[in-house]
Amino acid sequence: MLKEGFELLKKYEIPIADYWVNTIPENPEFPLVIKADILHKTDANAIKLNIKDKETLVKYFEEFKERFPNNDIIIQKQIEGNYLEIIIGAKRDPIFDYFILIGIGGIFTEIIKDFIIIIPPILKEKFIELLKELKLSNILFGYRNLPPINIDLLYDVINKISRIMENEKIDEIEINPLMINDKECFAVDVRFK
Repeated sequence: MLKEGFELLKKYEIPIADYWVNTIPENPEFPLVIKADILHKTDANAIKLNIKDKETLVKYFEEFKERFPNNDIIIQKQIEGNYLEIIIGAKRDPIFDYFILIGIGGIFTEIIKDFIIIIPPILKEKFIELLKELKLSNILFGYRNLPPINIDLLYDVINKISRIMENEKIDEIEINPLMINDKECFAVDVRFK
């Protein structure tokens, strides 16, 4: 499902970290991440970060193929640097057609529970106003030595998710995380149904 999710995001020009499915790339740029296409990868020990050489990559690829024989194995370029992890989800709704959830993402999403709900379409000014309601909004707009994230890019991704919900026959979609900083963003995991 991850492969299909990446293809859907590519169709709507949402940036994705380079990836390979069920194959080891010839001359990859390290570090890489390898993961089995399952839910809650961290809990199942189905993701390995910071792979720095081909030998380690081959070892984990073979291990994951054995442990997860019915799932795709994804190898992906590891996004390094000062990025913030954001969750973006959209879900069908009988009253509003669909809504979009946005918040602090990554493996702590369910613990932090810091998100807002958006009913599209939304003007950029209102979007920024809602982002400021997040408990951890300071990290979005620059905190200590970290620059603010690129709000324009985040707003663009939200609008592209809206287009997906308007044009595709899906009930929900979730990007977690969207890695974003002041210059760029990349989806590194996505689910839809």
